[in-house]
Amino acid sequence: MKTFLQRTFSSLRGPARTLGALHFVDSLGNGLFMAGSAVYFVTVAGLPATVVGLGLSLAGLSGFVASLVFGRMTDKAGARRLLAVLLFLLAGAYALYPAVHSPALYFPVVVLTGALEYGCGPAFGALIAELVPEGERVTARAALRSLFNAGFSAGALIAAALISLGRDTLSLLPLGNGLTFLAAAALVLKLPAGRARAADGGGRAFRVLRDVPFLGVIGSSSLLALHSAVLLAGIPLWIVRNTGLPRGLVPLILAVNTVLVVLFQVAAARGSENLDGAVRAARRSGAVSVLACAALAAGTLTGSWATGVVTLGAVLLFTLAELWQSASGFGLGFGLAPEAARGEYLGAFHLHMVIQATLGPALVTFLVIGHGATGWLALAALFAAGATAIGPTVTRARRNLPAPPPEPARTPEPARTEGSPQPQTAA
Repeated sequence: MKTFLQRTFSSLRGPARTLGALHFVDSLGNGLFMAGSAVYFVTVAGLPATVVGLGLSLAGLSGFVASLVFGRMTDKAGARRLLAVLLFLLAGAYALYPAVHSPALYFPVVVLTGALEYGCGPAFGALIAELVPEGERVTARAALRSLFNAGFSAGALIAAALISLGRDTLSLLPLGNGLTFLAAAALVLKLPAGRARAADGGGRAFRVLRDVPFLGVIGSSSLLALHSAVLLAGIPLWIVRNTGLPRGLVPLILAVNTVLVVLFQVAAARGSENLDGAVRAARRSGAVSVLACAALAAGTLTGSWATGVVTLGAVLLFTLAELWQSASGFGLGFGLAPEAARGEYLGAFHLHMVIQATLGPALVTFLVIGHGATGWLALAALFAAGATAIGPTVTRARRNLPAPPPEPARTPEPARTEGSPQPQTAA
């Protein structure tokens, strides 16, 4: 176990270790609240389930604006300063939840918290780029993702315990999450301060929106990232609605996925440190997703026992796809973001996760619930399209990257003759 931990988290050294601590604390609070949020809003806040669902959708849609706006603000204000401010504001926003008992208060609060949470993404990514050496960023980001999944799972278990204790303890969920944001903000302030950079691009706002090749990379990555919607919505709903498999299989699927991500994300990220390696990882992700969809399409034609085996096999394949797609996302995000507009580009690239989180569940559910095997094959075609397009889009996007500065000329040292004085080495 000690060897595994050293191998997995060896890239988190110095300031990156503090990044790991704040990411774990943040994920603990997220798992605590998200695992019980639906129950909290219906039971404690007294809101109709339809209102809760609409609010969560609006919170997701706020990510489209927040990722871009806060990405640009990262370049102007500095990643450390902005992330600390956002985390403090999130703590305040979650402190408002106990006062929410009507849609009129619920909608603005949930949209505000959603925008702030999505805004943390580009600031956190830019902070990694500032504090971690270039060759270690992808590995460090993978280690941080392992920590996030571990913390999220621990928070979800705590939420399950609180829910079982009744309504009074359930009311503590948002306040508990708020406290974790305060702790995370305090950890951010312990990090070394970086310098703010004026956004590049000749004074033009949101230059990334005019970078069409980069937008193509975002679109291709959005298709490949649909694995998340499949695991969280597609397969669980398909099991419940379209198969005779026991419903207890659903939490097992999510547990297996989470454990495998914690154990193998760092290993899956090896080789994705450069753009070529990131493209290869993305293509592998698309290929295994296609295979998993084909297996599930065949599973609709088999009996219950065989369908269960096929489903578990597909979950393993989609988890492998998730590991490779996440690794490719780390490499592409860092590799295609110009230093002068790093926050803006990382914020825009984060849109591929916003897209799959907001549109993915509805698309996947429509395909696999209403259309059976045909729906799984249509989903396979989407993954194949993403895998096919990712290489050409990255090739075009990297042409827009600024040329690296020329290395300074070296002055040749005069040749030493025998007996010349040698430099002294400090003891």
